[in-house]
Amino acid sequence: MPAEAAQVVVVGGGVVGIAIAAELARDLDDVFLIEARPRLGLGSSTRNSGVIHAGIYYQPGSLKASLCVRGQRMLYDFCAQHDVPYRRTGKLIIAETREELPALEALKKRGDENGVEGLQLVDRKFIRRREPEIEAQCALYSPETGIIEAETLVRTLARIASDRGAHLLTDTPLIGAEFTNGVVTLITPRESVRARTVINSAGLYADVVARMLGFDRHTIYPCRGEYTEVVPSRSHLVQGLVYPLPLPSGHGLGVHFTRTLSGRLLVGPNARYVSGKENYEEGRAEVAEFYEASRRTLPALKLDDLRSSYSGLRARLLPEHDHSFADFVITPDPVRPFVVHAIGIESPGLTSCLSIAASVAGMVHEYLGS
Repeated sequence: MPAEAAQVVVVGGGVVGIAIAAELARDLDDVFLIEARPRLGLGSSTRNSGVIHAGIYYQPGSLKASLCVRGQRMLYDFCAQHDVPYRRTGKLIIAETREELPALEALKKRGDENGVEGLQLVDRKFIRRREPEIEAQCALYSPETGIIEAETLVRTLARIASDRGAHLLTDTPLIGAEFTNGVVTLITPRESVRARTVINSAGLYADVVARMLGFDRHTIYPCRGEYTEVVPSRSHLVQGLVYPLPLPSGHGLGVHFTRTLSGRLLVGPNARYVSGKENYEEGRAEVAEFYEASRRTLPALKLDDLRSSYSGLRARLLPEHDHSFADFVITPDPVRPFVVHAIGIESPGLTSCLSIAASVAGMVHEYLGS
C-alpha cells in the first residue's frame, strides 16, 4: 500500500469495479482496487445469464436505460477489440396469446424511447423460422441483444487495469474507514490505505460499505436467481434467447431460455428474496417449477430434460413487496464529494459496466481537477 494517499481506491472487484479501475488507470498513476474475495468477479458478475441487454425494459430517462444503451455499444466494440467471446444472437420476447400484443407494443414503445435500435413486432411465422420449437403467437424481436463470456470479460478488464498500472488486491475486505482533512483511511485486516478519492462498487455489500463511509440512505435486499439447465442431448431445442413478457412484480424478466456461447441451454432464472448475501443454495426451488414455467412455451421440453444448475444474487434496492422502479444509484456523497457510490448495480450492470466506469471516472476527474 502507498505511504502517501493514493489518488483513487476502488472498493469491490466485480466487473463494474474492475472496469472503473481500468478506466481511471488511463490517466491516474496510483489506482488501487480492493476485493474481499480470493478472486475477482466471483459474485454477481459471473453468476448471471451473460446477456448483453439492449435497454428495452427500463424507464426512459433513467440511468439504467441510458447507461445500458450506451454501454451495450461500448461493450460490443470492446469485445471485438480485445477478443472477448460474444455473439449478437438477437432476442425474442414472446406473447403466448394475441391478447398480450398490447403489452409487447408498450414494451417496443419504451425501447424506442430509450434509443434501442432495430426493434420489431413479429408474427408466429417469424418466430418459427428462428425458433421452430417455440410456441408463441407474436413477439418483440431485439436484434441487438447478445451474449458474452462474462468470466473472460472480467479477466480481460483486470489485465488491462494491471497493464495500465492499477494495483488489484484480492482477499482484502474493507472493515472500517476514517476521515482526516479530506483524506479517507480505509482499514483492512492486512493494513490501512489512505486515499484522496474512494469508489464504492461493492455489489451486494455496497450498502454496508456506504455506511462505513458515512452514507446510509440505501439498503440492499438480496434476491436470488436460480437456473436449471437442459441436458446436452436436448440443448438444440432453443437456438438463441427467448424471454416471456416481464413479470408484473418488476422483480425479474421471468424464466427464460438462454443458449450460451458454449452451447449450453439454461432455463431461468427465477426471482426469490433471501435472508443472506451469501445464500446461494439454501431452500432452492424444485426443477419441476422451472418446467411448469416453461413447458407451454417449449412443448417439446420434458421434465427429465432439466437439471439444477448455478444460482446468483441480485443487489436489489427495493424489498420484496415493493413493485416500484429502482434505478442505479451512482452519485458522489452529498457530504463528502471525494467518495462516489455505485449502489444497486443489478441487471443491466454487466452490459453497462463500461458506461458506468466512464461516468464514475468523470466524477472523479471533476473532483480531482484532472
